[in-house]
Amino acid sequence: MARKRKAGPKYKKISLSVPKSTYYILLGIAQGDEKKLNKLIRGIIEDKFAESTVEELQMYIAKPERESEEKEEAVEEHIEEQTQTE
Repeated sequence: MARKRKAGPKYKKISLSVPKSTYYILLGIAQGDEKKLNKLIRGIIEDKFAESTVEELQMYIAKPERESEEKEEAVEEHIEEQTQTE
């Protein structure tokens, strides 16, 4: 006996929070059409997903403290290099 498919979409519905400026830029590219906007966003996400490694994607959910610490260390190293060259 064959199983029947459930009715409804084949994908999960998600919602994204983006800055207004980003939303209006993407909406302008999609010519004000919400369906085109959804297709554009889906394409951007799929392209990024295809080009990225798991490690790169995990960086998005990593704690931002690491990034700020790394930036501080890089600034300190840069300052040290400048003082040594003088």
